[in-house]
Amino acid sequence: MEERLSAQELLKYSRHDHMNTLHLIRMLLDLGREDDVRKAIDDAVEQARHEAALASAGMPCLAVWLLTFGWRFPEYEVSLDVSAEGRGDIGADRETEAFLEELFSELQEGLSPYAEYGAQIRVKTESGTWSVTFVLTGPHELEEGLPEASSDARFTFHHSEEDGQLIMTVAGRKVDR
Repeated sequence: MEERLSAQELLKYSRHDHMNTLHLIRMLLDLGREDDVRKAIDDAVEQARHEAALASAGMPCLAVWLLTFGWRFPEYEVSLDVSAEGRGDIGADRETEAFLEELFSELQEGLSPYAEYGAQIRVKTESGTWSVTFVLTGPHELEEGLPEASSDARFTFHHSEEDGQLIMTVAGRKVDR
């Protein structure tokens, strides 16, 4: 990522997200929709659990990139699912972050301002292996195709299109070099 967000910017975006959640809860309370209030609170708690699990994945640059994805690529409605049962590869951390930034900057150029886009992001780490899978919905115009990982990258990159969805996986295994 060429330009990192400052701590002040990160806090501003985070505060904005929390305020939106609180406004939603307040609105639902005003409407007397107690079941929806409980669901909104449960959803916020579950999202916080997934965000906290990224810290145990052992790839801090990737974690920050994923946590700020929705702020930097607001075209996507984001859902995050994290299963961190071990640590990833700190050696591949910055390289993976830079690749994903390049990849999504390229994708962003082909997005329509009139379409809806979704990004389901699944992160999995266990015993030195790690993967990040993106399931993207919405029309993605890929004139020049997607960037590929270099041959000496510490990760692999695979992509496919299925049922109108673009599925991309970046994965690696911790290797002592």
